[in-house]
Amino acid sequence: MAYSFIPLIFARSLDSDDSRQRHARLALSGEEHRVSPGVYADKLAWDALTPRDQYIHRIRAVVETRAFDPVLVSHESAAALHGLPVLASWPRQVHVTIGRSNGGKSRGEIVKHSVEIPDVDVTTVAGLRVTTVVRTVIDIAANAKFMNAVVVADHALRLDRWGKREPLCTPDTISAALDRRLPARAHARISRVIRFATTQSDSPLESVSRVSMHTVGIPRPVLQQQFSDYRGLIGFSEFYWPDFKLIGEADGRSKYTDPRYRNGRTLEEVLLDEKKRADRLRAIGLDVSRWGWDIGVNPESLRRHLEAAGLPSGQPW
Repeated sequence: MAYSFIPLIFARSLDSDDSRQRHARLALSGEEHRVSPGVYADKLAWDALTPRDQYIHRIRAVVETRAFDPVLVSHESAAALHGLPVLASWPRQVHVTIGRSNGGKSRGEIVKHSVEIPDVDVTTVAGLRVTTVVRTVIDIAANAKFMNAVVVADHALRLDRWGKREPLCTPDTISAALDRRLPARAHARISRVIRFATTQSDSPLESVSRVSMHTVGIPRPVLQQQFSDYRGLIGFSEFYWPDFKLIGEADGRSKYTDPRYRNGRTLEEVLLDEKKRADRLRAIGLDVSRWGWDIGVNPESLRRHLEAAGLPSGQPW
């Protein structure tokens, strides 16, 4: 996963104490950004980075100033390097995994996880030693909240129906990595995430919506159902309840603003295409219910929203 690179200034490599103090003053004045203790970057260049890229530079700064070696980046920090999404903002702290015998406590900008990692679960990204995607999915499942962990697992498993993207891992590779981790803490917790995860979730909003549905007992939907009419393919629904003739669409902002999804269309063209699609679905006897992040991430809000569309709740999956 590529990221935008900017140079970092390491105080330890500077010639004199005066140079170190000068960069500290530049950071205080706002001309430079203090990435980590003793590490600086140009402020304008830093502000132009995405939050993920800023976090990756913070990972680089922390790793390259550690006294212990080698450093293995893991958990949410590995997720950033692999391009896996997180539900909330990227953390301030950098997660690393060390062997059980190395000891050491988490402090300051670093969180240490004392676990033995086999070589097969280690790779290199952007010049840094990182847990593999499959191991990262498992580590996050063991430590994060269920909804957060499902977002990560769904993204890693996602199958592209158009064949333009290979899944980052498969159920089989996750199962093998989980076996390598045995016996281990939080095995039941990890297994719950993996059982719930799917290859058919196209976005984090779809993932959190599915968790919310499960939480309040909305009937289990069919995912990525294909629909056609006399003109041909209409499209694929994110959620479908055939017994209720209802389609659910989790519409995040990126669907309308991200160039990857707009395919060269203007915002007006995207909105018009969505209206035409909804009209064709209604013409074949289906209703469409839409919601955004504010509803999808909140189980009670989604329950009320889908009950208003005609679905029952309180039904365990």
